[in-house]
Amino acid sequence: MIYTPANLAFKGWLLIQDKNILSIERGAPSPETEKAMDKIIDAGGKTLLPGFIDVHTHGGLGFCTMDADLERLKAIARRNAEHGVTSFLPTTLTDTRAATIHAIEAVTARIGVCDGGSKTVGIHLEGPYFNPMKAGAQDPDSIRRADKDEIRAFLNAGTIRLIAMAPEFPENLAAGDIFAAEGITVSAGHTNASYADLMTAAEHGYSQITHLYNGMGAFGHREPGTIGGALAIPAYTCEIICDNVHSHPATHRIAWKAKGSEKIILITDCIRPSGLPDGKYPFTDKEMVTVSEHGTNLRLDSGNLAGSALTMDRALVNFMANTGATLDEVWRCTSLNAARQIGISAETGSIEKGKLADLILLDDQYQVKMTMIEGEIVYQ
Repeated sequence: MIYTPANLAFKGWLLIQDKNILSIERGAPSPETEKAMDKIIDAGGKTLLPGFIDVHTHGGLGFCTMDADLERLKAIARRNAEHGVTSFLPTTLTDTRAATIHAIEAVTARIGVCDGGSKTVGIHLEGPYFNPMKAGAQDPDSIRRADKDEIRAFLNAGTIRLIAMAPEFPENLAAGDIFAAEGITVSAGHTNASYADLMTAAEHGYSQITHLYNGMGAFGHREPGTIGGALAIPAYTCEIICDNVHSHPATHRIAWKAKGSEKIILITDCIRPSGLPDGKYPFTDKEMVTVSEHGTNLRLDSGNLAGSALTMDRALVNFMANTGATLDEVWRCTSLNAARQIGISAETGSIEKGKLADLILLDDQYQVKMTMIEGEIVYQ
């Protein structure tokens, strides 16, 4: 089955030339067409989706974006491809100016197709302009208000696609205008913003919500808070960590009903120890994280959740189970919505003629059997 924006899923075939999808056809190719092909991939009745796009992932296998190391970024990219991710944004943690700049430079140097791994398409700055009251696993000592000189240094360092900030502070609100003017997606995260704050932020470049329900002001029936604003204000697209630990399955159903198939982005928020056995591992230079319950629960010594070990294929399965939505409805939440938010939907994020052949094959259990990036198989 092939899933495209224009039609419900159908049985068919694709013609790929060089890096791009040349045509999409129903049924089966004729014997004459098959003879003219250089290579034929028999999908065996499996499901063909656009490759997953993970816009919020810090690392894995003991490595982190903040290592600012090209070989470690390559290892992260290869693990991502095994789980169907064709494009991703290595994501920072709140840190010093120098450490953040080094991470931006390293990720920018890695942009493009990785041998055997997912494409890096830019960096996601998660911080440092947050509300310390909602620090979560972020280093509260490194949280600060936005500074124009520092912003310029970040912009000069490389390719930023997404930044998360707390919009309730005037400096961060003004920063939203700066980043948005540069074509960078601005997300409200680690924030205690009120409903009114989010309404105002939407007028200053903010269009996304960082890991909905986590690291934000609670919902109230008199003050809807950050959660209420995220769900009710049409301007916002919401990230969700669908590991059933960061938020209850019922909250995923609420988000689905409120935001629909075009305003939700499934993310992993993976951190350094993801992909490793249960145990205790470094998180940052200051903190350790304990991985337990077969890699599903990652916590600091304080008890705070510290990101996840979720994979995008598992996020898809969980979200469908939690919402009752079909794959026809949900696939956009793993690819196209993210591509639109970070400005790459003209070339990837959906199966359409002329777009890059960034594709995955899933079996009946939604396990990834093949990952193709720009027409080349990188995992099988």
